Amino acid sequence: MSTTLHVWLTNPDVRAMSFEADDFAPLEAAYPGVRVVCHDTHPSLKAALPEAELIDTWGISPRWYEKAPRLRAVFTPAAGRDWVAEDPSGRVPLHMGTFHGPLIAESMLGMMFHFNRRIPAMLRNESARGWDRNLQFPGALLRNQHALIIGYGAIGRHCAKLLTAIGMTVAACQRTKRSGRDAESGAVYCHPDALLEELARADHVVLLLPGGGETWGFLSKERLRHAKPGAYVYNFGRGTTSLEDDLVWALDRGLIAGAGLDVTEIEPLGPDSKLWDHPDVFVQPHSSCVYDEYRPLHVRELIEKIRPYLEG
Repeated sequence: MSTTLHVWLTNPDVRAMSFEADDFAPLEAAYPGVRVVCHDTHPSLKAALPEAELIDTWGISPRWYEKAPRLRAVFTPAAGRDWVAEDPSGRVPLHMGTFHGPLIAESMLGMMFHFNRRIPAMLRNESARGWDRNLQFPGALLRNQHALIIGYGAIGRHCAKLLTAIGMTVAACQRTKRSGRDAESGAVYCHPDALLEELARADHVVLLLPGGGETWGFLSKERLRHAKPGAYVYNFGRGTTSLEDDLVWALDRGLIAGAGLDVTEIEPLGPDSKLWDHPDVFVQPHSSCVYDEYRPLHVRELIEKIRPYLEG
């Protein structure tokens, strides 16, 4: 029995995340009975809802589920629920992407090296044809430093594994754990009740929190007051968890040494944002997962996730 997978994964703004029919060749090879239909537009996918059984998409709204009586499952590469809504009735399961950990972990480590080795100062030195061998002093090896990961899930675990592998100690802030150690990564659990104490210890603070009302402005001025002098803050979760005014306030007062931001409070970041010209800020355009492997990793994961819907 044949099954059709309807796909709308066009992303004109990010080529690494814009899927084409050829990307799904491994899935069709794994399941000869699956036919993949790629839609170029969102309306085209919407028109296919009455017949759709399986959908892989960047976006679907709650009301669309009512128009898809045969729909059995929705898949998406996205890690957050910003664009792909769940079925309000609970009838159709939604499968989010869970392959982002290695991608974000490498991007995070790159930012850490950027700040720890004072790359901006070195680039200015090179541009001026200087030979100042003191620009990177004082400066400790990352392996002798301590990181705090706030929002410790699958992505946080990948980040922790990379950091502990180079010798860093890692604290993992998680609501469900008050103590103990993650056997897989070596990170030591800490509860949000102990967050201020951990902020005072951390050389590097990594935010991986989801968006929403509970996390809005999480890394507030009040919490930033407790940061270890010279610490660096990184955000790879949602930009609304570390607001621009709070970060600039902390940077200008020397409460933190720098901020590496893959996400910002407003995206795209406006041309008048103070973050652009701040000497202690490194901004990426929400590009931590832009790797050649993005599309193959999603399709590989999809092959596993789709199997139960093809059996029986």
